[in-house]
Amino acid sequence: MMRTMWLGLALCALAACRGPEPAAPAPDTQGPKVPQTLDIERHFSGPELALARAAASGDAGEVRRLVRDERADPNAVSPGGLPLVAWPVLQGNVDGVAALLDNGADPNREVPAAGHAIVWAAKAPDPHLLQAFLDHGGKVDASNADGEPLTMVAALAGQWDNVKLLVERGADINATAHGMPGDTLLGHYSAGRFDKALWLLERGADPGYTIEAAPVAERVGAQPVVENIYWWPVQAGRFPQLAQAQQRCQALLAARGFPAPAEPPHLARLRASQGGDGGQSGPTRDIDAEIRDREAELKRTLGDG
Repeated sequence: MMRTMWLGLALCALAACRGPEPAAPAPDTQGPKVPQTLDIERHFSGPELALARAAASGDAGEVRRLVRDERADPNAVSPGGLPLVAWPVLQGNVDGVAALLDNGADPNREVPAAGHAIVWAAKAPDPHLLQAFLDHGGKVDASNADGEPLTMVAALAGQWDNVKLLVERGADINATAHGMPGDTLLGHYSAGRFDKALWLLERGADPGYTIEAAPVAERVGAQPVVENIYWWPVQAGRFPQLAQAQQRCQALLAARGFPAPAEPPHLARLRASQGGDGGQSGPTRDIDAEIRDREAELKRTLGDG
């Protein structure tokens, strides 16, 4: 059932690639927790407060005037750690972000506790906010204060459109978080989100991370991403598109020299926890090939008759 399937996704401690043995995606901790309804007057004052308000409303003319005539600093950072350019991002105003960047805001400004100001845009629901940063020279391979690349920041925030935008703009598709091998985009999405894993594989994501050290000796030498793609249970009857994407992922892996491994115990337990085999028993079957084989057999039978 759908509820149990997505509950299974939370069990990435068994299947995603963090550290020597897979672990669950970390909670979204990038940057200070600044609610969109914060009292901006407590963060900025004077010309910077006026500039923040103008940017939040998308008034490009007023932003330009304040920077030029009032010497408002578009790179100001509040004592609480909020970069001024993040305020229109939090308000979802693309024009305000672009206006600040047009008038001197640094898209790669490093901010205490956040890494770079662009981190806020990577987590924003509207990809046009991130696009504005990138169009003004924002670095696609920037990271947050925890050492997570923007691609992972976006992934952990659930912003797939931002992930795609970063990759399309040249971000390293195989970048690791915290410098830990296997802690990649593909490792994150291989735990059941095969539509996204397929997109990444088609663009060169490397599935070959191999565990070199683990508390359980049997796990040394395992390839968690490959295991996920072949064995993560999907209810094909209820989620046919997801099952088809998994099948295409498997085909890509096989073509690249990654055959189906033995089912690992943690995925066997996950399958059992879903009340059976999750709608499949092992690597997804090629239904179209089976149909063709049966049709050919039927024709042979009729011909013999």
